[in-house]
Amino acid sequence: MHPQMMLLLEIQDLHLQRTALLEEPGLTEMEEGHFNIDPQEAAAALDEKIGELKEQLDPSIKSRCERGLPSLGRMVVPVIGGVCYGCFVSIPTSRSGTTNQPVQTCENCGRFLHFLS
Repeated sequence: MHPQMMLLLEIQDLHLQRTALLEEPGLTEMEEGHFNIDPQEAAAALDEKIGELKEQLDPSIKSRCERGLPSLGRMVVPVIGGVCYGCFVSIPTSRSGTTNQPVQTCENCGRFLHFLS
C-alpha cells in the first residue's frame, strides 16, 4: 500500500472516532461516567494527532484532504470489482491500482480510491 494512502486511512479513522465521540447520543455521558474521560479533551487530542498526520501528506493530497474531509465523511473508499464504493460508479480498468501506485481519486465523487485485491 502506498505510504500516503496509509496516512489517509489513519486520518480518516481518527476523524470518524472524533465525530462519534462528540456526536453520538449517550456516548458522551457513558465516557464521562464510566471511563472518566472528558470528551472535549479526547477530541482535542485526536485533533492534534490528525494535524500531525496531515503534515506528513504531500501538499496536493493534504489540500484535497482538508477540502473533502468535513463534507464527505469518508474520504477514502474501496474499489471492489472496478466500482467506487463512494458513489458506485465504475472505475476504468486502465486505472486499476497497484500497491505502490500514487494515490488516485474518483473522477465522479472526488474521494480517494483504495484498490483492494
